[in-house]
Amino acid sequence: MFLQKGYKNVSYQELVKKTGLSKGAIYHYFASKEELLLAVFDMFSVSAKQPSAVAPEELVKDYASFKKLYTDIKIGQLNDFKAFFEAELVTYNWVLFCLEAIEANEQLRVTIREMAKLEVKFLEQCFLGLEKHGTLPKGKDPALLADCLYYMLEGVGLVMFLIENKKDEDFIELYDKTISDFFKII
Repeated sequence: MFLQKGYKNVSYQELVKKTGLSKGAIYHYFASKEELLLAVFDMFSVSAKQPSAVAPEELVKDYASFKKLYTDIKIGQLNDFKAFFEAELVTYNWVLFCLEAIEANEQLRVTIREMAKLEVKFLEQCFLGLEKHGTLPKGKDPALLADCLYYMLEGVGLVMFLIENKKDEDFIELYDKTISDFFKII
């Protein structure tokens, strides 16, 4: 419903009706629309975390292994999201819903910042793997490179979606190309 009508345009009563549960049952778990929204994004943050069994410092030995690890994880996250929603994720309504929801809720902004920190930390570990295996140019700061690459990936993804209306799978290709271009720069 959030995706169809927008976060602000969906009433809590509509959400209760859509679930088929009693108002008391819904209120037992979610006292407000905002709590339900936070639960949805908490679920996103759990599925967006990098697999704990992955040790990027050991797996990332060169640029090719960096790109493969990153894109494989992104494909897994994308498939998890799509399976949960049983639909394509990247739609204009999806982007609007996320932006509107983030703007409307401070706790959600905190969650998004935490997710970003996890992603940057993961990228930093990948760069540390390159450094450990001697494939990162000398004098390059893995933390700074991770910040830069993260914001490049996020920005290019959003711009490409809004301008060219890319589909989910196109983003994996876009991430791969952006990482390749980034490696050319460093």
